Amino acid sequence: MDAIAALALQVMVVSASGALSPGPLTVATMALGTRSGWRAGVLASIGHMLFELPYLIILVLMFSTLTSFLSVSAEILAVAGSIIILYFAYLLIRDAYRGVDIDASSVKISTNPLVVGFLFTALNPYFLLWWLSIGMALIAQMQSMGLASLLIIYPAHVWLDFAWLTLVAALSGRGSKALSPRGQRTLLAALGAILALFAVNTILKSLLGISILP
Repeated sequence: MDAIAALALQVMVVSASGALSPGPLTVATMALGTRSGWRAGVLASIGHMLFELPYLIILVLMFSTLTSFLSVSAEILAVAGSIIILYFAYLLIRDAYRGVDIDASSVKISTNPLVVGFLFTALNPYFLLWWLSIGMALIAQMQSMGLASLLIIYPAHVWLDFAWLTLVAALSGRGSKALSPRGQRTLLAALGAILALFAVNTILKSLLGISILP
């Protein structure tokens, strides 16, 4: 195996711990996928990438400064991100309570998968700190090889995000079509409740050190 192939394999193995782990962006993409199908996953992935790629470049260039900044601002990011997630969860649960079907859901009108992908990434402290912990090996590789190594490392990383989010959105879209209107509203309510639980857990863990999720 040549050096480039070995590096790409290392990136994919490390990246899988972040890309395939359940979180608010995955759940939100499932909710958006109930109407838009796989397209919601692609757009959410693009939104995720629009924040992640510049963040990664800054992290490589200004590693020590950014580490100090994140340690100070982690609580602020956690609260701000949780508020966004709670609002999205409120929209889902409100539509389910009102009996709005998936095709007419106000969540699809008032939110955009691209925006959701960007915000749920930018305001997620666990994502930001993932690159400073598990993703540290990749940061070290890029620092030693130079910024041009992004041309190898980032595509090997980000395709997992596209594949995962597109898959969950497509499955959610197909599943929702097989449900009755009542089943669709139940699905919206369930996804909203899961998102709210993520948000509450983030606030409690960041401010009080208490986790209600495993």
